[in-house]
Amino acid sequence: MAIEHFEVELVDASMIAPNVKHLVFKKADGSKFEFVPGQFITFLFDHEDGKLRRRSYSVATIPNQTDLIEIAISYVDGGIASENFFNMQKGQCFNVMGPAGRLILKENEVIDKLILVGTGTGIAPYRAMLPSLQTALTKNVKTVYILLGVQYQQDAIYAKDFRQYVKNTPNLHFIACLSREENALLEDEVKGYVQRYFEKLDLNPAHDVVYLCGNPNMIDDAFALLSEYGFDAKHVRREKYISSN
Repeated sequence: MAIEHFEVELVDASMIAPNVKHLVFKKADGSKFEFVPGQFITFLFDHEDGKLRRRSYSVATIPNQTDLIEIAISYVDGGIASENFFNMQKGQCFNVMGPAGRLILKENEVIDKLILVGTGTGIAPYRAMLPSLQTALTKNVKTVYILLGVQYQQDAIYAKDFRQYVKNTPNLHFIACLSREENALLEDEVKGYVQRYFEKLDLNPAHDVVYLCGNPNMIDDAFALLSEYGFDAKHVRREKYISSN
């Protein structure tokens, strides 16, 4: 799929966690937005120093439900993208390029356990993958675990969507790993860092595949743990999320 340059218009915006905003765009020319679940788009911002700034966000849109472009953004104090997105009004337009990225599902790849790990807004690409995961589980993947790492229950963005799909999809599992939560946990919640959940999954480096998206520290730590388990780079696919400043 070729990388395009196009303009998007803000259609809707809502807070989905104390520090996270869900933004919905449409292509300004009215054409359909096409992407592969797992890809990202890049917003182009003019900075006061005269230089162009680029900020990339995974597409969170669930295909077949809408032709719109949905993303999630965390607020960063003084960040170029944060100040633009958190103060913008419906109807405002931005220049965008994309889609791009290789954190996508490989068609017909035979996998025993597919582990999709995301911290914070790094969970967004897996929301877009939900219909594809349903299909894969009927064909070439035995089991899927979606692991979300956040600090508190209130930070678990898109948990409602994952839980809804889990109800209707055999062998699809969602686990929220909460590093600082002190309240009572739900059935699909555990205390601790997301990468520490690997020890509960009886992973097999020869037949399992792990996707990592989000905080660079988590990704580096998770990759080191997986390497100890015997995973090679072929079976661990990574995309680091850098705070938009």
